[in-house]
Amino acid sequence: MMINPEYANPILELANLCTKKDIPFTLNVLWDGLQIRFPWHSGDMACHAGTYGHTGGCVESYKFPWDEDDVSILEPEEAVELLFDLYNA
Repeated sequence: MMINPEYANPILELANLCTKKDIPFTLNVLWDGLQIRFPWHSGDMACHAGTYGHTGGCVESYKFPWDEDDVSILEPEEAVELLFDLYNA
């Protein structure tokens, strides 16, 4: 399956923001988009045709405290602030 740039771009934006804030992460291809994982947490964020918010440039977060046993739809700028606070807690 080919990666759709519409889905990859929000994750790449988040990756760039994480790099600027020194938040460790890894990138993975997931379906027709990308997933970002964090070696210091079990949660992940993704954007592909099956995630909520994929048509609006948002990422879907999963297994983070703010997800409250569900998922959250976040803009990359929102996501990095939450990640920064969690990583530095």
